Amino acid sequence: MSKKLEYNAATPLYTSDALAWRIDQLDGVMSGLLAAGKPLVVFVHGRGDEPAKSLRGGTFTKGLAVHKIELGYRASVLMFNWDSAFRKPFVLDRTRPLAHAGAGGKRLAAFLAALRAWRKAHPGHPAPVLLVHSMGSIVLQHAVEEGGWLNGEAIFRHVVLSEPDADDVGHADWLERLAEQESVFVTFNADDKVLRKSTDDRPHGAHALGLGTDQPLAPGARYIDLTGMGAVGSDKDDDHEVFGKGAMNGQRFVCEFFEQALRGEDVVLDPASNVESVSRGQVYRLRVEYAPDAPCLKIPKLPQEKVPDAFAGLPPSSGG
Repeated sequence: MSKKLEYNAATPLYTSDALAWRIDQLDGVMSGLLAAGKPLVVFVHGRGDEPAKSLRGGTFTKGLAVHKIELGYRASVLMFNWDSAFRKPFVLDRTRPLAHAGAGGKRLAAFLAALRAWRKAHPGHPAPVLLVHSMGSIVLQHAVEEGGWLNGEAIFRHVVLSEPDADDVGHADWLERLAEQESVFVTFNADDKVLRKSTDDRPHGAHALGLGTDQPLAPGARYIDLTGMGAVGSDKDDDHEVFGKGAMNGQRFVCEFFEQALRGEDVVLDPASNVESVSRGQVYRLRVEYAPDAPCLKIPKLPQEKVPDAFAGLPPSSGG
């Protein structure tokens, strides 16, 4: 019987085999991940019972985000875990995860410092991609404010904020500090029903950035408008995870954007090919093209049961 996965501040890093790692074990983790020869995605999850939700599946949503990324994009994933659980049974609760986002941001900043040092010591490896989902964007905001990018050097090939739950009001202040150093993309979707319900503990006049915004934008970031493009606005909460190929409703250009971004390739945003319109100089509305049989849109077979933990019964720090 595999051990139950529970949040542990001492081991904020997880690989897809459900092993937990300390930040000081990063060298061994990276060696193992890169041995597969695949692009590396660092994933910061959103609200929920983590790390179990992203690794073994959720109770209220399908979850399995780590496997959606690894299998859907032929990548390796290193997940950063923060204390994101809501107050049960209040699945819309933001209060508890918000209270822990600051501490998560400090640990994320510490992890980024270690990752930057690792990259300097191993310059021959391709840069990883950072994917930050939903309330993970608030943890990222705290990490930026904690000095996660103080030295003026990029850590990642791209940084993708997937349906960010961070407040739209004032977001440009911290996001531009990031975009000055990194290639940053932010997805919008006014139809995202999860973010529409994510309203408590917001400043007056603010809403989730992932719904779109009329507030000032971060000049160095690029915003991707997915509004009206399909299943993201459905009743299936797992479709809030727009990077999952099952949530793309057969939209070829949505898939190709995530394929390019998460695999660390050059991202094409061209009105002559995949962009319907550009507004405010940096908000790209992707062209609608329903092509469910396109190779990019092949939906991977996700684990049907909870992922077994080969190291069940060992101490949480035994991942190294």
